Amino acid sequence: MAPSPPLLLLLLFLLLIRASAAAPPSYSAHCAAPPAVPDLPAGAGHSSPAPAPALQLSSGYFSGGGDRLFGPDAARLPRSFALLPTSVLRTADASILRVSATLSFSGGGRRRVWPPQGGRNRRLFDYDGQSHRFRPRLPRFVGRRGSLVFDLDGYYSSATGDLCMVGSGSGRAADGRPVALLPAVLRLRFPSPANLTSPFVTGHLQSTGPGPGLSFDPVSLLAYAEEGYAYAESASCPRPPADGRDVRQLFGGRDFTCPGLMSLLKSGFRLDYGNGGMSAASSLGIHQTYMFVNRVHCSADGAVRAYVAFSNTSDLSKFYLMVTEKAIVAEGFWDQNANRLCLKGCHVVNSGSSRAELAVGECGIGMTFWFPGVWSIQERSFSAGSVWNTSLKGDEGIAGYSTAIRGNFAGLKYNYTKVDEAIKYYKQYGLNKKRKGKFPDSNTYLDLVFRFHLKKGGGSGYASPITIGSVFSDGYSFVLSNLSTRPAVLEKERLLKVSYNIRYVGNWSLETFQRQHISAEGVYDTETGSLCLIACRGANVSSSDCKILITARFASLDSKATQHVQGEIRSLRDKADPLFFETLEISSYGMYIGQVEDSIWRMDLESTMALISMTLSCAFIAVQLFHVKKVPEALPAMSITMLVVLALGYMTPLVLNFEALFKHSNKQPVLFSGGGWLEVNEVMVRIITMATFLLQLRLLQLAWSARSSVDGNKHEAWAAERKVLWICLPLYIIGGVVTLVVHMMTNHSSRRMLRQVARLMPPRHTFWEDIVPYGGLMLDGFLLPQVILNAFSASKVRALSPLFYIGGTMLRALPHAYDAYRTHHFVRSMRPSYMYASSRDDLFSLAWDIVIPCGAILLATLLFFQQWLGGAFFLCSKSRKPSSEYEMVSTVSS
Repeated sequence: MAPSPPLLLLLLFLLLIRASAAAPPSYSAHCAAPPAVPDLPAGAGHSSPAPAPALQLSSGYFSGGGDRLFGPDAARLPRSFALLPTSVLRTADASILRVSATLSFSGGGRRRVWPPQGGRNRRLFDYDGQSHRFRPRLPRFVGRRGSLVFDLDGYYSSATGDLCMVGSGSGRAADGRPVALLPAVLRLRFPSPANLTSPFVTGHLQSTGPGPGLSFDPVSLLAYAEEGYAYAESASCPRPPADGRDVRQLFGGRDFTCPGLMSLLKSGFRLDYGNGGMSAASSLGIHQTYMFVNRVHCSADGAVRAYVAFSNTSDLSKFYLMVTEKAIVAEGFWDQNANRLCLKGCHVVNSGSSRAELAVGECGIGMTFWFPGVWSIQERSFSAGSVWNTSLKGDEGIAGYSTAIRGNFAGLKYNYTKVDEAIKYYKQYGLNKKRKGKFPDSNTYLDLVFRFHLKKGGGSGYASPITIGSVFSDGYSFVLSNLSTRPAVLEKERLLKVSYNIRYVGNWSLETFQRQHISAEGVYDTETGSLCLIACRGANVSSSDCKILITARFASLDSKATQHVQGEIRSLRDKADPLFFETLEISSYGMYIGQVEDSIWRMDLESTMALISMTLSCAFIAVQLFHVKKVPEALPAMSITMLVVLALGYMTPLVLNFEALFKHSNKQPVLFSGGGWLEVNEVMVRIITMATFLLQLRLLQLAWSARSSVDGNKHEAWAAERKVLWICLPLYIIGGVVTLVVHMMTNHSSRRMLRQVARLMPPRHTFWEDIVPYGGLMLDGFLLPQVILNAFSASKVRALSPLFYIGGTMLRALPHAYDAYRTHHFVRSMRPSYMYASSRDDLFSLAWDIVIPCGAILLATLLFFQQWLGGAFFLCSKSRKPSSEYEMVSTVSS
């Protein structure tokens, strides 16, 4: 049937509307300048593509457009855009170029793409509470939200620096909805040429859409010019410090490289307003805590220009243009003789209502950066800088010190200034007293790194040695600052000079809960494992507190205790002093490097043992299946309760680890992750567990069928089984109630300790995670129902193969024997890293390791004699049930 004419007209009308909406906007209708100029005809001179690197903007900032389209403008991950020319052609007018480009936007505050960080929340299935079903959890590419890409065409005038382009864009809005066919016009103004007072590329992106669904709010654009910069006169700087490093070691033997300079300045600088810095800060209007050299560009002759941002936040993203509450643009040169960067700068001010509308204000700012060659407790920076007001007399300025914790140690030296004071307290507090055992020394310096937590008040930290003797350490290995010198730290010395970096988050006092950075130096006694340090922390932006004593005692290397560091942080000031704080007790839970290596070896061994154990379980069930074929009367004589308990025991780990069949396990600590052999063994164990479970179900099905088809004694057999159930079921229920009570009491009493060591200890167990070990206890006594059934039936039938019940008993007893061995030969892990004899699968302790094997062996022994002498052999003769082979008769004496 042909469509009616009205329907054809309606379809044609809708197609016309769609075509008009999809058509790109007209250049002449939206761009008055530069004018549209015809391209050079083919064959005309200079018809090759014209290079225009000045038009490329790798990273800029934008505002506007609406939160619905781009999302919120977050400080840590701000909005950004990039302009990439794809084609630049000459036109009939030599000053005008025809440009095709791609303009991409990335909205602020984007979440990370799949998979999310942290293993605990990475699930393959979500539970739907309404339908009570599991549904697959598909990856959500949320990183693409708030991102749009525009394909634009237009013209650029090199005479005025104006760029006007039209086109359309598509992408995904911040709320996840797809966005397509957004017509827009781009207008940018490139400074021609860029200089200190005009360093920014500015402009707008405006919608030309006809309707609400195809339009958006105007977008303001801002970028730091990347090419075409004209430097002015050189800046002047005060005399640099005498202890600066020769940066040719940092630049790979060269005098100067721009990538090398950028890498040295990429980390933030913490500002210090002491030594006259407050007057400079007041005159410059700088009161922030951190300074970032956000953009750096250089020329071949050593000229340098930069965009410098100031903020009170230290974790800003350095890959984006930082539009903060305070910024400076600067230019200058690299002073090769003094090994420093000398700059002069100007204030950046807001020129409009949008954050992206910036301009350059007053100048008169001096800046310099250098690279200290000598570290001390007060200054530990790979790079340092200073900002001052050139109109003020004197050299007072705001000092800045790099916050980087890793860098190039070439040419560095360390100057100890607090060692004598530390030795005094080392003797005063008796840290020189002899202790038994061997302690970490210069050959095991990695063991001197430790994480700690406060015993009271909450808080945790990380302590890492910076220097041991004259040798620097980056936290992982020794770093020789001078390859011609031998590391003196490798010599056998009892008292070593050490310096530490300590990062701490928590309650330093009752009023504050904040992040602290502590610099410390002192001595470490290799024979007593005692550490004594004098520490400094920043009291405020202009002063520091160096009246702090840190003492710690390391456990011996052969200690089996989980707490391997215990110490104190105390104030050396009077109680009336405002900077005084109460003594903080610290402790560290963990393992030494040698103990970690032993634990890795143990995990490999346990993984193999678990695989062998489950393989033998599968083999023993197969043996029992062959046994019931050879002895047909064995099937009805087997306890159904015993077979059900075994089936549930094999099914439980499969249910609890259902997700682990399809992905790597996330239950292992980060320290041990990444070993492929462990994951392979885990998958193999689960596959064999599945096979064992299926064989156990087959055995249960055969026993049930045989019991149901027994002639004559059918009711007696089930009656005996009911008696077994009436005895075993109350025992199992009572055990479950006791487990619930113990779980509630243990969970309540351990909450405070778990809060203190939340990062080191595993989370609290749920009730079901405590029920599973109790299920392991039921499996340990899997022969109990069979023994009771034999006692009631007085049967001599060899219901179970000796290999099945003796082998099964040994498999249940061996984990407890191994746990007793492991307790005395390995350090207990603070996180669940046991692959075999795990507390997640059974009850393990000194008492259980004795009771459970003895109980299991006792049941196996009883079963052996039952199948030899009769089910009720251990009962008194008067209470034995008479065998069906004999008839009881009475005798009367004559």
